[in-house]
Amino acid sequence: MNEILSTVSTNYPQLSVERYACHLYTEVLRKLPAVVRKWWNACQSRQKNFVDNLTTNYVSALICTEELKAIANRKEKHENMQVTVHTSTREVLAVYALDEARMELVITLAPNYPLGAVKVECGNQIGGRANARNVGMQLTIYLTHQNGTIYDGLTLWKNNLDKKFEGVEECYVCYTVIHQDTCQLPKLTCKTCKKKFHGPCLYKWFTTSSKSTCPICRNVF
Repeated sequence: MNEILSTVSTNYPQLSVERYACHLYTEVLRKLPAVVRKWWNACQSRQKNFVDNLTTNYVSALICTEELKAIANRKEKHENMQVTVHTSTREVLAVYALDEARMELVITLAPNYPLGAVKVECGNQIGGRANARNVGMQLTIYLTHQNGTIYDGLTLWKNNLDKKFEGVEECYVCYTVIHQDTCQLPKLTCKTCKKKFHGPCLYKWFTTSSKSTCPICRNVF
């Protein structure tokens, strides 16, 4: 906080009290959004509405533009993850690709961001709809209650997926880790050879072979 005060004082020495307060508010919201959010949620309704209107009309566009540009201009690339920024709609699209499967995440910034919470929508996710809801909830909580950036949240999402796939054995029918259609991991294990398979892949094997045997060891599954 002292650093923020010092920065505002040094860069804008001739500001009036009102403008000084606005610059200070903007700097705190930029550096400590979770702290400001907690204070704002505890305000009385009249004060809360004033701060909301101030942020929406004068502050949010500036901070959103800065953060979206920072994401778009990042030079380092993450393996398996691509990030696209849509400035006009205040959206960030992240795609995690492994083998032929794709998992998508869309983060939409609120009109009063970073005062208001982001909206997180998940496309195909490992584990289906229930897991997609959990992923969205976890990321929303992180971006709401931590002072990290949108990109910090995306990196956390990507690292969690990386850890999930570490050491995971591929399906011995389609030879991929993630099923292209269901985004499921290989979970069905042969009791004899211990090889794992995707449910849809195993069902297809049973149907085409007219047998209920393991595709690898040929013992009854």
